[in-house]
Amino acid sequence: MLKILGILDVSAAILLAGIALNIEAPHELLIFITAYLFIKALIFILDIGSALDAFSGLMFLLSFFTVVPPFILYTASALLAVKGLMSISA
Repeated sequence: MLKILGILDVSAAILLAGIALNIEAPHELLIFITAYLFIKALIFILDIGSALDAFSGLMFLLSFFTVVPPFILYTASALLAVKGLMSISA
């Protein structure tokens, strides 16, 4: 189960980096990833990684309505990718 969550985190990180590069993605996929990150943040609320999930979900949500500076998206993407890779390797 942990490896599946890690793969989804890495996928979300790639998608977040794609948003920073102005690459179009299907809105359904963006909504799914946003919901996934928020739900996972609520389930594991006592874990410090859930704050990163909530922040990344917020970046996805804000990217729907406004232009988020790319360095913020890259930072969130890198942190989420590292978290995902650590989950995969565990």
